[in-house]
Amino acid sequence: MIYPILLVVHNALRWLVLGSLLIALGNSYSGWLRARPYRPIDQTIRVIATSIAHTQLLIGFYLYSKSPIVSYYWTFSPDSSQSPEFRFFSLIHIGLMFTAIVIMTVGSSKAKRQPTPQQKFRTTAIYFTITLLLILLAIPWPFSPLATRPWIRNF
Repeated sequence: MIYPILLVVHNALRWLVLGSLLIALGNSYSGWLRARPYRPIDQTIRVIATSIAHTQLLIGFYLYSKSPIVSYYWTFSPDSSQSPEFRFFSLIHIGLMFTAIVIMTVGSSKAKRQPTPQQKFRTTAIYFTITLLLILLAIPWPFSPLATRPWIRNF
C-alpha cells in the first residue's frame, strides 16, 4: 500500500521544506539588509523552496484523503471528548499548512514582480517568515501537546 510509504516521504520531506525555507529566508534577509543586487540564484532559491513546499502539500492532501485518523474524525461527529490528535490532523494541521503554502505562494509571486532588488528581498523575507511560523506551529513535533510524531518516521 502506498499510504505508509507516503507517510515516510512526507516526514522526510518536512526537513527539506524547513531547510529550503531557512535557506530562502537567510538569503532574502541577507539581500535585504545588505542591499545587494538580486541575482538569478536568488530567484532559484525562492522557486525551489516554494516548489518543495507545494510537493509536500500535494502529498499531504493525498494522506489527508486516506488517513484513518481523519476518516474516523469525520465519520463520528467531532466533539470535545475526542483525542486532540484527531482534531489536530483533521483541522489544525491541514488548515495551517494550507494557509502557510498559500501565503508562501503569494509572497513568491509578489516578490517576482517587485521593481527593485530590495523590494524583492523584503517581500520574500516577510511572506516566508510568516510561512515558517505557521509551519512550525502545524508540525506534529515529538513534544507537541496536541499530536506527536517522531523526528524521523520509519517504515
